[in-house]
Amino acid sequence: MRLFPFFLCTLFAALVTYTAKAQQRVTLSGTIFRADTTLPLPGASIQVIGVGAGTTTDETGHFSLTLPSGSHDLDITSVGFRRLRHHVVVMNNKTITLRLIPQTFDLEELQVRKRTEDENVRSVTMGLIQLNIQQLKKMPVVLGEPDILKAITLQAGVSTAGEGTGGFNVRGGRTDQNLVLLDGAPLFNTSHLLGFYSNINSDAVQDVELYKGSFQAQYGGRVSSLMLINTKAGNRDRWQYAGGVGLLSSRFVADGPIGKKVTLLVGGRVAYPNWILKSFPEGSTAKSSRAFFYDGNLKLQFRPNATNTFSLTAYRSQDSFKFPGDTLYGWQSNIVSGQWSSLLKKSLLLNVQLLHSDYSYQVDGEREGYTFQLRSGIQQQEVKADLFYTLNDKHKIQGGITGILYGVQKGDIQPSGNQSSVNPKTLQPENGRELGIYLQTEWTLLPALTAQAGLRYSTFAQIGATQVYRYAEGLPRSPETLVDSTRYGAGQTVQTYGGWEPRLGLRLQLTPRASFKLNYSRMRQCIHLISNTTAITPIDFWKLSDPFVPGQIADQYSAGLFQNLADNSIELALEGYYKNIQNLIEYRNGATLLLNSNLETDLLRARGRAYGLELSIAKNKGKLTGQISYSYARSLVLVQTAYSELQVNNGQWFPSNFDRPHNLYLQARWDLSRNWLFSTNFVYSTGIPATYPDGQYVFNGLPTLDYSRRNADRIPDYHRLDIAFSKDTRKSKNQLRYSIWTLGIYNLYARKNPYSIYFTRSGAQTQAYRLAVFGSLIPSINYSFYF
Repeated sequence: MRLFPFFLCTLFAALVTYTAKAQQRVTLSGTIFRADTTLPLPGASIQVIGVGAGTTTDETGHFSLTLPSGSHDLDITSVGFRRLRHHVVVMNNKTITLRLIPQTFDLEELQVRKRTEDENVRSVTMGLIQLNIQQLKKMPVVLGEPDILKAITLQAGVSTAGEGTGGFNVRGGRTDQNLVLLDGAPLFNTSHLLGFYSNINSDAVQDVELYKGSFQAQYGGRVSSLMLINTKAGNRDRWQYAGGVGLLSSRFVADGPIGKKVTLLVGGRVAYPNWILKSFPEGSTAKSSRAFFYDGNLKLQFRPNATNTFSLTAYRSQDSFKFPGDTLYGWQSNIVSGQWSSLLKKSLLLNVQLLHSDYSYQVDGEREGYTFQLRSGIQQQEVKADLFYTLNDKHKIQGGITGILYGVQKGDIQPSGNQSSVNPKTLQPENGRELGIYLQTEWTLLPALTAQAGLRYSTFAQIGATQVYRYAEGLPRSPETLVDSTRYGAGQTVQTYGGWEPRLGLRLQLTPRASFKLNYSRMRQCIHLISNTTAITPIDFWKLSDPFVPGQIADQYSAGLFQNLADNSIELALEGYYKNIQNLIEYRNGATLLLNSNLETDLLRARGRAYGLELSIAKNKGKLTGQISYSYARSLVLVQTAYSELQVNNGQWFPSNFDRPHNLYLQARWDLSRNWLFSTNFVYSTGIPATYPDGQYVFNGLPTLDYSRRNADRIPDYHRLDIAFSKDTRKSKNQLRYSIWTLGIYNLYARKNPYSIYFTRSGAQTQAYRLAVFGSLIPSINYSFYF
């Protein structure tokens, strides 16, 4: 009997030991690669069956999970790849390597997106658009060229000023409030031929993401949206080629391995519309016009081992455009981006980038006796470093620092030729530096509640050499009230702006297929595009914040409901937002912007606010797929000054140039038999605001139109229907060499959508004229090839 207590103690100790071992938690980490190229696969989903744990891979394909020790079954999925079930026994910390095999699809399944099927519900991020590059190549677009920006503007909350215009507007914001990054480097102009084409070759693009509202604290410098365009890395196993030929442009991209550790992508695009312009009848304005552009992409990637990757991206574009008459416009962009990514530890990733971007334009006046050359431009150099740390599958942290140098030439005009009457003039350049530091975390607080919080501090300084004018107090700024000036030497600080930029996102998982999200963000911007037109033009120029022009500050609040139905084949989204902007730039009536040495005298400080509701329904599977999007959006501006002569609309709120309350977009794709695909777009939006004359007066004995209310009127509503038929020549799923023919009609019912309405006087009468960019249907044909 004395042995019985000892036996019980021994048995109890064994049970405790066994239970402790059974509940011991260990770390399972690893990397997931593409089986076809051996490249890491970001965004892959790893779920542990029966445990409830899961995570996704980071930018290097790495993941980390904390699990009970023992035997587990992993379910690994990624859109565009075959599902993998993997059994693993984990008694201690363990590292594994897995490879996913690409899935070959029929036409209805060519919908590869950089996310899992339910990421729209499970992610904390909202207001995110992820562009489907494969669908883009079969959409009906003007002039037949696959176009990234045209596809983006068919999404809820995104619009343009009209047909043939550059840039885009997000939730009532201005075109310069969008941060567009090509492999991390900013693009200051996103269009070719004044907006008829986007300036990125779609065959060179891996993925496109547009954040319409709050974006990560890693990024700053703009107050409206963030667009990330990432180019492809070269194929590691074989050389492959893609391209296309259209009526007005052609493109080509080649990528493949150079040795065992280096890949290369190189591509180019060129337009040749002059042969069509020359075919117009003698005397027509089109016959005397000229247009041309080209762009080129290069990406070199070196992967010396499994933990380090070096990449170099280069991009160049050039445009020239001549209107009927005697003025030639040209603009060009240059980008160089270098990046080093290193997996320092299993859960610690370092990214370092060196970036250069410059944009410039040139206007050549060719009128006899008035020949000149006008130039302007902006340069940006940037260095940034980011650290990504995964504590466990429920908690991630990242932080980093960035430094930027700006250089702006606002305008320089010089006479060309000996007989020119143009006087030379050079505006003093502007220089600035910006520093940003941030910390961000994503944390699963509860099984149904995930938070994403970020805090960024940014500071901007205008620096010399420059001269700053001082104006008389108590009077409006004007050349007549200038009383003094101060000269600042090179590198000397003139004015500083800065502050905190908090970002917060919450996701509440209501059901496995439904969630509710909340976002708040504050963002700052200290560079501004000076333009008094609704669309980007070649003579718009950039300006840095200075003592008279403070940086813009935007606070945005948003909330949304997200629901997936029918095995994630149908996505429903309802989002609402409110945005308040301080320190907007507006212009006094009759402002002179170009080559104005005292530009601050024609600039007014304004406030802005935008609010709206966005509803979208998307069907992603089946023979019939597509999306319906509707948005109600308002964008308003308020200018209040102490001087009555500078008031705009009597100090009341008025619609901004980009206020379009009602927007409806319909996209549909129908998979027909024998590899034919029918696609269509329908677009409707409220007309943009306009300023019409509301009276007339006599000045120097001549009747003159009076424009007293800014943006109080609207041009007629815009709507159009496009269709396209695409034929894929593949006869089997595994065929590598194939082509796609696309026949499209833009503006099928030939509506003359007005771009603008302007007024002139003829004798004692006022005449109104409507300008339409496309007044008829535009047929197109495009041939794309892949091998």
